[in-house]
Amino acid sequence: MLSIRPISDLSRNMAEIERLAIEEGQIVQLAKNSKEHMVIMGSDTFKSLFAKLSMYESLLVSEAQIRQGKSQPLESAREKSDKKFQEKLDAFNAAQKIHG
Repeated sequence: MLSIRPISDLSRNMAEIERLAIEEGQIVQLAKNSKEHMVIMGSDTFKSLFAKLSMYESLLVSEAQIRQGKSQPLESAREKSDKKFQEKLDAFNAAQKIHG
């Protein structure tokens, strides 16, 4: 998934680097003076990594909210949701009887 190449390959082998990044979905890391310098990847790979990062950030926020007591058990949330839905359904049915 990760290919490390000297930065000089960028000008000499751009077609190969593009093939690796686009067709094979590899992340190509370029080194300058034997040190990490830059990364090239296809836009699909970038979108996928960005989506994963966003998901992980959301999970961290959720975990923090749970630790702060800003959450409720799933069953409790379901019961509240079901109760609200039933109340709206009952009101709708009552209105239908009056008008129908």
